[in-house]
Amino acid sequence: MDSEQSMPTAEEVYSMLGNENLWQAAADCHRMLSEVEVPHSVCGGVAVCLHGYQRNTIVLDLIIRKEDSQIVRRTLEQAGLKWDQEQAEFRSLTVIPVQFLYAGDRAGNGSEVSLPDPQGDSNVETLEGLPVLRLSKLIEVKIACGLGSVRRTHKDLADVVELIAIRNLDSSFARHLHKSVRKSFRKLVRNSRGQIWYGFEVKRQIRIQGEG
Repeated sequence: MDSEQSMPTAEEVYSMLGNENLWQAAADCHRMLSEVEVPHSVCGGVAVCLHGYQRNTIVLDLIIRKEDSQIVRRTLEQAGLKWDQEQAEFRSLTVIPVQFLYAGDRAGNGSEVSLPDPQGDSNVETLEGLPVLRLSKLIEVKIACGLGSVRRTHKDLADVVELIAIRNLDSSFARHLHKSVRKSFRKLVRNSRGQIWYGFEVKRQIRIQGEG
């Protein structure tokens, strides 16, 4: 059996990590939003796991269109999800935080990269039954977010380094990314070869992290 066949699915990873509720929240939100025909795409840590870097997270991040925000809120509240005003997020029936991001908003402070529309083959693909940001879009959003916030720098760029290694990407992949993050991506490709990023050792294993 080759490595691709033997690699556990994201659902299996969350099950092994005792986080089945996260996967159930993702499946439930996808079903509910599909029923009311609201385009949406998975981003953040769940998308990272679906693209091959099998780490944990406790948050489900979804991109929607701003004009769909009211129908999304109404749909989720009718299904029993609770809005947490202080955290600006929904809580699923299994208490998983569900955060929504708006397409068109900046992916990071001062970034030229915008969060992509949650529809269309150039932005979204289906993985394990869920609509997920394409690898190129996920990587450019992660880089933009990491460069725009000191608190997120290591986590977001470490995710990119792991995806580079796991997906065997090289510098030529930069052509698929927004021009503003290509230089950073190429640097991360070089650094991924030694598993060192700005003095931080990046360990290739299933990691348990607290955020997406």
